[in-house]
Amino acid sequence: MKPSIFADAVITASQTHDGHSLAQLFAIGGPVAASVLLELGDARPHRIISSLRRCSGYLASPWEDMCMHHLTALYSFSLASSMTGYSSDAVDGEGKTRAERLGEAFDAYNAAVTAFLRHFATLTPGRWAVPLLRILCLNLRWLAVQADTAALEVIQKPLPPTVNNNNNNNTSQAVANAISNMPTSTSSSSTVRTSSIANKKLEECARQLNKAFTACIADRNSELEESRKWGTYEIVGLVFKTYFRLKSVSLCRNILRAINAAVLPELGSFPRSQQVTFRYYVGVLAFLNEEYDRAEAELGSALQLCHKDATTNQTLILTYLIPVKLLKGFLPHPALLTAIGGGKLIAYTPFITALRQGDVKSFDTLLTQSNIESWLVKKGTFIAMERVREATLRTLLKRIWLSLPSQSPKTRLSISTIHHATASHLVNLNYTLKDLEWFIATLIFKGFIKGYIAHQRGVLVLSAKDPFPRLATVPIITT
Repeated sequence: MKPSIFADAVITASQTHDGHSLAQLFAIGGPVAASVLLELGDARPHRIISSLRRCSGYLASPWEDMCMHHLTALYSFSLASSMTGYSSDAVDGEGKTRAERLGEAFDAYNAAVTAFLRHFATLTPGRWAVPLLRILCLNLRWLAVQADTAALEVIQKPLPPTVNNNNNNNTSQAVANAISNMPTSTSSSSTVRTSSIANKKLEECARQLNKAFTACIADRNSELEESRKWGTYEIVGLVFKTYFRLKSVSLCRNILRAINAAVLPELGSFPRSQQVTFRYYVGVLAFLNEEYDRAEAELGSALQLCHKDATTNQTLILTYLIPVKLLKGFLPHPALLTAIGGGKLIAYTPFITALRQGDVKSFDTLLTQSNIESWLVKKGTFIAMERVREATLRTLLKRIWLSLPSQSPKTRLSISTIHHATASHLVNLNYTLKDLEWFIATLIFKGFIKGYIAHQRGVLVLSAKDPFPRLATVPIITT
């Protein structure tokens, strides 16, 4: 596809308000990108403008600037793709590394997004352009991650060999094929990094996503059906994902405050995928803030709405929902943990067994195992699992209480009896009497046990009715 034909396609789609066609035209990957690259020729900006102006129609603002920046980004990305497989510090015929080419691609695409956002913020009605906004933001974030990853690899290596790339103006068919097969909707699962160098492009992307969010939520069009507000939750999902990667989770609360203050269509009116993403992130934010009741509600809704075949998403949701359920005394079957996510949730299995049996010793051992501890810390669930330990201790005390001889008073339990039981070879806990009193007092305060300690007599006095309430009825106290 010649640039002039590409320009005519953009003109037609913009005049007919065909946002879906525009999304295909401005995608970094796909057949359109590959066919345009093959006919691009000289990729200098003024030459691209000249080629675009050979179209039969008139390419008005902002579409001309967007087309020029988009084609520049495609060209730079194609050069970066041609260097895939070489060392990260290898350079092309112009002395540029793959990281530099990806940086150029991001900068050019970012300029296209900037031009579009200025136009999008004035569109009334603007709902038709939401598909284009979506693909621009998706691609921008993907390019940011690719550029930052490549830049970090270069920083970690010394001086480069040279890649023979003498004819930069002619992109090979192989590169075009590679681009045509590249997914237009992407995600990244690489490790989160907080260094400003490592995330330079992603931080720029976050600022653009914020502008896109503002352009959507600030629409004052009285006709809600045609409002830009229909792009809000799509962009919010990308903003949250970016903030989590940048470890700037606290910024998510600003987004939530803006959503709560705005007049938006009901969340249930948006596509299910957007509902799942939004509820997942709201649930995780509540979980990290130890608002476990809200986390349970949001994550539970996200799981119910999640597609039955979306096992990756189900795994992400259950990573946080399972600890909340354990705090409430709901123990998932071990088969669930092995069936979903390829065993990624199996780390919870021994904790569930320990909770069911009241095996505090095993629970403590699990929390100190380096591989399990690091996994819990990485996921942000370590504190919640420490709280599950209290429920495990409550289960142990209940088992000791149930094992008392039938002639013993069920409302009196000697602290020394508990101490002997915990010190036995079956339980093997090295607690002093003072330790036990402190643990029991904590459980009473938090509602796990109904009763009080008669300290002078060394007796735990239990309620005659339901001394060990169901965990589901016990409020989660995080102090």
